Amino acid sequence: MKITLKPEEFYHLINHGPCCIITSGDEKIKNVAPIAWITPLNDEPPLVIICVASSHYTAELINKYKEFVINIPQVELLDVIKTTGKTSGRKKNKFKLAKIIPEKGVKVNCVHIKECIGFIEAKVIDKKEYNGVILYVGKVLHCEIEKEVYDKYLITHRAKTIHHIAKDKFFISGKEI
Repeated sequence: MKITLKPEEFYHLINHGPCCIITSGDEKIKNVAPIAWITPLNDEPPLVIICVASSHYTAELINKYKEFVINIPQVELLDVIKTTGKTSGRKKNKFKLAKIIPEKGVKVNCVHIKECIGFIEAKVIDKKEYNGVILYVGKVLHCEIEKEVYDKYLITHRAKTIHHIAKDKFFISGKEI
């Protein structure tokens, strides 16, 4: 038996990709925010899309600096996701609050998070706003992943990435079939 959902709940059915942590700004002015609405757009050229509420500090910084980093956390960083998702970077230093270490970008001026298993650096090449949400298209300039969780593909049972379903509901990757 199937149940009917409200149209506004559609994303609960397809939004179980990894919840990542976006870093934005530069080395002096920096912010961190969990974002679950991320998708690859193309592989040649390598393009990625992130969706950010236009009112958020993250959007302000991405609009100003035209770049961002997608940090890929593992299950041990679930509290970082929860902590950084409840606080505005306009008011507090979320790196200090979450006790995470910023590291200098490789191809961008934006920092990445040392504790994450990987990161993707991107330069904004396009954006479009839809009813208070900005869809940013970024060209991937550099990416890294811990060797032990990657062998031509992400080894999900080792990576143990965090997946956001809705509200305060998460699950962990781990079983390949």
